[in-house]
Amino acid sequence: MKLLLLPPLLICCACSLLDTELPLGRPRIFEHQAMRRTPGKKDVPSPEPSVPDTTFYVSAVSFPPDYDWQRDTAYGATACTLKFYKGANLLLDLPAGPSNGISPSPDRNHIIGRDLYSEYSSFSHTLVKCNGIQLASWQEREILSGILPVGGVLHTVGLGPSARWFSYRRNGEVVLKTDAALLLGGFGSCTYGPTGAVYLDGRTVCFAYKTTSPGANAAYMVEDGKSRLLMSIPSATFLDIKRIDGVTGVLYNLSGVSYMDWGGSKVNISQSGSIFWEEGEILLYDGLPAVIGRYHDHRFGRSGFGIGWEGGFKSLPGRGDLCYIGPEDNVYSFDLPRPGWEDCFFFNRHCACIAGGELAAVLTPRRPGALPYFAFKGDTLRYNIHGFLSGVSVQIGE
Repeated sequence: MKLLLLPPLLICCACSLLDTELPLGRPRIFEHQAMRRTPGKKDVPSPEPSVPDTTFYVSAVSFPPDYDWQRDTAYGATACTLKFYKGANLLLDLPAGPSNGISPSPDRNHIIGRDLYSEYSSFSHTLVKCNGIQLASWQEREILSGILPVGGVLHTVGLGPSARWFSYRRNGEVVLKTDAALLLGGFGSCTYGPTGAVYLDGRTVCFAYKTTSPGANAAYMVEDGKSRLLMSIPSATFLDIKRIDGVTGVLYNLSGVSYMDWGGSKVNISQSGSIFWEEGEILLYDGLPAVIGRYHDHRFGRSGFGIGWEGGFKSLPGRGDLCYIGPEDNVYSFDLPRPGWEDCFFFNRHCACIAGGELAAVLTPRRPGALPYFAFKGDTLRYNIHGFLSGVSVQIGE
């Protein structure tokens, strides 16, 4: 398993599963009432604007008590259980492993909305489940880069074994399959959200890809299954393609200079040539098309992680694969050294999310016998399992 080792943190907490929910939101039943005055009538109670509840969902993988899951000598083939929690309450307890078609890998289980999606692939087939119920399967091995459920239809984009081809499927049936192409975005990208490379823009199902061949590098956007060539530029390196609010942006490098095409108009994201974007993703920042990613500053001869838009640039702490875009376009980094962090495993960027302008995270201590925990605003919730926490999601307004 691919793990990130975090610096030490000391958090005081009972080492047992809490029976009550963390104070993450105000239940509607306790909302205050205001008085509304209507001319000629008695004063009648009128509710204040609703303060939505905040609910966290957590996924976990649990192993038999005598199995050393950190060494994983069975290479993922041992009996284990995929668990799904709403706060402290266990919602699902699913047998995992090859015989059950559920992968124990934290990268193959995804919390989308209030549901837990899992993907599993053998050498000859792939299947997708939602809350343990199979939704689709097909006779090819793929690793999924995007899962999007819309109106009873399951949209997926998946990479073949060589990662040099991909397929777009609806309920497992191929809609588009392209060789010698590279998908853009995925579950590990900071601007693509919990559904990965495939997403909704308005009511349109979108994803993008690029092709690279001598003298014919090209960028494509796929909208509702129809592929559209955006541009073809010899020697260009396409970094990202994104549709936001009906406008499509293309981020690319050409002859040592970074460019962004935004709906057919050029946007200066290089700060008059001083900033070169080595890696980047497109987003709206304060309402403006922008890029977030790794950069090199020619003027000062330094590199880092930052965000740039027309007429503005700022360097950001941390690294791109552990950054989160929050309310009011604030960017949060999880991998900064912070007082109190234990020596923990943090498996991927889906082990954290933003709630109320602050990071919530699930962490698994390296120390044998120590319980994994959910952390938010100084509170912790420990889960009484022998294993690890693999993801967390926040939902507002239940």
